Parts: sequence; structure tokens; C-alpha cells
Amino acid sequence: MTPYPLQLQTFAARLPAPLYAVGGCVRDTLLQKPSHDIDLCSANRPETIRQAAEREGIACRLVNERLGTVQLVLGERTLEHTTFRTESYPPGGAHRPAEIAFTDDLKQDAFRRDFSINAIYQDVRTGELIDPTGGLDDLNKRLLRTTTADPCRILCDDGLRILRLVRFAISTGFSIEEQTWQCAQKSIRLLDDVAWERKRQELDRLLVFDDVFRALSLLRELGALFRLIPELSEADGMAQRSDYHRYDVLTHLFRTCEAMPPEVPLRLMGLLHDVGKPACKRETGNFHRHAVYGERMTETILKRLTYPNAMIVRVKTAVRHHMFDLDGRAKESTLKKQFVLWGKAGVLDWIRLREADFRGSGYRTDYVADRWRSVYEEMLLSGCPWSESELAVTGSDIMEALHLPPSPAVSALKTKLLLHCACHPKDNERERLLRLLTDFRNKSA
Repeated sequence: MTPYPLQLQTFAARLPAPLYAVGGCVRDTLLQKPSHDIDLCSANRPETIRQAAEREGIACRLVNERLGTVQLVLGERTLEHTTFRTESYPPGGAHRPAEIAFTDDLKQDAFRRDFSINAIYQDVRTGELIDPTGGLDDLNKRLLRTTTADPCRILCDDGLRILRLVRFAISTGFSIEEQTWQCAQKSIRLLDDVAWERKRQELDRLLVFDDVFRALSLLRELGALFRLIPELSEADGMAQRSDYHRYDVLTHLFRTCEAMPPEVPLRLMGLLHDVGKPACKRETGNFHRHAVYGERMTETILKRLTYPNAMIVRVKTAVRHHMFDLDGRAKESTLKKQFVLWGKAGVLDWIRLREADFRGSGYRTDYVADRWRSVYEEMLLSGCPWSESELAVTGSDIMEALHLPPSPAVSALKTKLLLHCACHPKDNERERLLRLLTDFRNKSA
């Protein structure tokens, strides 16, 4: 029995060579997991696929002529078809095949693929499974193994496959076959040949897994973590005060990352919040200013990994301020003023990071985050302004009331009003704010 849509089966019947699903859709279906994409392949050349699609009224677009990839649109689903092919790679791991040749042989196509569990083919019309590389047996054994007897033939062709190895180990929960693991360790330098953007894309996928701790641990054991973020290497094994931390710095970073919600920027905050500790300790003899070091280092790391600037600012700002009010003794008014300066979204980042930081220490001491959350929620309920644009007066009002020209002094007064209203939201009325301006000027006189 075939699990594929009737329209796709009808399309397959119009092709001269059988049409197969391959990769994740077959693997996940066999594992009884949801699968959203259908990757197609066959001996049919791109032009044959295009002509058949045209006859069936299916939208078709050539995506990559060299790789033989075309895109098919069936209703609301967009599918990709690639023609069976062989590939050869130059030395290095840059993920750029030097030669590509189309083939009619399914087995040749199978042995160019990365892992056996991703090289199981299913006939779209009949549902028949074809397994040239032993993937079905590996599914039963819950084992991750390359398609070739010598794993280095696969891993050395493309350094990115080392990161994909970790990704599939986490997504499936499978063990990695020993020879494949050893080859990945020996070939780790090939990651240096891969574009940073592609490495960042794989890292993003790893960061949002529920079992991100295992993902990061595998990256560390392989040697891949320090190829991606060499700044973390000094944190490995660095001891911390046992009354505050059960773990060394790197393990604490892993645990904090794990405790953050599964969103890339939040997980990066957890992973990097103490990245400055080793350099700070090395240069000053203590950890006191590690957040300042960490902010600079985080910016360097995320730029290298090609993250967008808005995310870099968001993450490095959280790292810079994660030590604020560590002992929970700040006055409520101080918290409210600081929260307004951070903004609504920023406060949520800090609350989540503070909670995760304490959970990641190995001890349950998250009372500070509880207090922060209580103050934050009270501010939301009180309707306090969170930005100068929400004040009941404008810069023009201030200039007119105090007979001031446009100047930094006007901006400074708006900030004073905002901080006042953070603690006294009912004062955010035009007449009250104008009276406050007079008080501010008299006090500064």
C-alpha cells in the first residue's frame, strides 16, 4: 500500500521510469513519526519531469540544472525531484562536488547519499521499499551508519555531514556506529572548509532540539564544538565555586542552554552567557567582569557564525546584563526603571535567562527570577509606559513648556519622565507630566 497522494501516484504513472520517495519522509514514516516533506527521485531527467508535469497541469520549475533538481507544486504541497546521479568531490570538505553525472542506476544514487537510514527508497505507486545500503536493518538496530563500508568515503566528501551526523543522532535518538564516529573525529578539520552560513544553519537545527544537552555534548566529544565556537574551549573543565555551581563552566553553559525555551536566540543566550569567564579569569584573576568580556566575545562569535545583526544585539545585550540584581536585593523601583530601559521583550529575555542560569547551576535557587516576573507582570497590569512614545507628552510639549530649543536636554527629560512613570504609571497624564518637568528643572537648577 502506498502512503502518497493520489495526484502524485497518477503523475508517477505517466513517467517512463518509476518514481521514488527517499530520505526523511520514508525514514520518518517507518519510524512512525510525522513527516512534512516528500523528496522525490528517479531515473527520469529534468526535462522529462517538466513535460509530464505540464501534461498533468502541475506547476514545475527548474531549481538546479546541474543537480537535476526540479520543483513540483501539487495543491498546497511543494515537492522536489532530483534525477539519480553520481558525484565526485575534490580534496577538502567544502560541500561542492567537482563532477556530477546522471545515472539510471538507483544503487549508484543510493551510495552517494550520507547515511543508510536516509537511503531507503519507496515506489510512489506500489509502496515497495528498496534498500541498497542496509538502512532497514539499521532502523531496527537504531543505528546511525554511513551508506558505505568505509565511512570516510562519505564524511570526507562533505565536512557538513559531520554536523548532520549529530543532527540525525539527536532527531532519531539512535546510536552512532563506532567506525562512523571514529571517522568523524578524524575528519573534523574538514569543517573548516565549510561556509560559516551552512555551519550556522546546522547549529540552529541542533539548538532547538529538546535534547540539546546531548547535541552539544556530541559536538564537544567530536571536536566540532570548538571548531564552531573556539572561545568555549577554555570553559571545558574550568572549575567554579561549588556552593554556587555543581558543574564546570562548559557543563553549566550546556545546562543553561538546555533550560532555555527551544528558540535559537534564547538557546544562544544560555550557551554564551558565561563565555567571558575564562578570559576574565585569565586577565583579572577573577570572574567579576565576565559579563563585559562575554558581551564582546558574543558579538564576535555570532558575527562569525553569520547571524543577523538584530539577533546579535539581542543576544549580546542579554549576556551583558545577566548578572544584574544577582542577589535579589534591588529595590522594586530600581527593577521597574531598569525593566523600562530594557523594554518588554528584553525583560522577558532576562527573566528566562535568569531562571535558566540558576537551574543550570545544578541547584534550585530561582527566587530572583520569580520576583522579577512578579514585578514585570505588575507593570503590565498597571499600564505603565514602556517607551518614550507612550508618554502623554512629546518633545515639542517639553520644549514649549520650558522654552527649550531642540537639544539633548529634551531627550534627557523625556527619559526622566519615562523612568518616573515606570514607578508611578498614573502620572502619565499630560498636565501631571508638565508639572513634573518644572520640578525636574528646579531640582537641577
